[in-house]
Amino acid sequence: MKVILFPLLLTLATTCHRKPLELEVLDTTLLDNVPSASGITKACNSFYVVGDDSPYLFEATSDGKIVNQTAIYSTELLNGNRLDKVKKPDFEALETINTNEILAFGSGAKSPERDIFLHIFLKDSITVETYQISEFYNHLRKLDALKGEHLNIEGVALFHDIIYLFNRGKNIIFSFNYLDLIAYLKDTKSFPEPKTVEYKLPTIDGFQSGFSGATILEEENLVIFTSSVEKTGSAYRDGEIAGSFIGVIPIVNGTFSKKYSVAAIPTTDAPLKVESVTVVEKTTDGKIKLALVTDDDKGNSLRLNCLLKI
Repeated sequence: MKVILFPLLLTLATTCHRKPLELEVLDTTLLDNVPSASGITKACNSFYVVGDDSPYLFEATSDGKIVNQTAIYSTELLNGNRLDKVKKPDFEALETINTNEILAFGSGAKSPERDIFLHIFLKDSITVETYQISEFYNHLRKLDALKGEHLNIEGVALFHDIIYLFNRGKNIIFSFNYLDLIAYLKDTKSFPEPKTVEYKLPTIDGFQSGFSGATILEEENLVIFTSSVEKTGSAYRDGEIAGSFIGVIPIVNGTFSKKYSVAAIPTTDAPLKVESVTVVEKTTDGKIKLALVTDDDKGNSLRLNCLLKI
């Protein structure tokens, strides 16, 4: 089923903005049989989607049609097409590197079930290396930057040789040298101390939005992120969905700016919880075409095609 929205324009400035953004939603598509979409990334001419309670990597066309699914985690605990909430790996952070490799991180919001890292290779066939990363996440949980707050990794992005992990709740971005982190996760190097930066993100009804996805547009030196609001104080429990935002952070001399631009994502019949973002292409008139995915906490997923004017 394809649900078409009339194009909407909505602009919102914040106290820490560079300049307002304009976001236009072009169309919205139901992702058939994809539960609880939590990550989307583009690789070659395909899009890949994960759900936070699904053991599959879904391959989709540019118009959102699902053409393939591959098990990337155990299917033993499936109930219908969803994994049990208590046991699910909660894959929330997804990103493509080197055109044919995908990284996927469990959120870490519940240990050890959600302390999982996947290195997915797309060449002739899909192969997956699986790592149990409780030790790594325990290091992050103990950092002064978190100060006892929940670990909840929701986004991952790569810029040159640096990998960034986006934490939801206390909105912290952890950064590591990519090769050092991979060597540590593969048990060949000691823990690499991260750099951290914290952001105050827009609020709805007094609830601060939390990072929910991210990617980097290298040629523009821009971080593109999504954030969403659930009316809950827990990284584990779902709450009432209140809405979502799209934002950009400039990268200046290799450093993330503390100033960002943000726009609210228009809603349809109900507020949307946008979980992830990937760049489709840059248009001839300088806009950026994006693909977003949403999760309604009931097992349904949407894909939004959007134009972002920066």
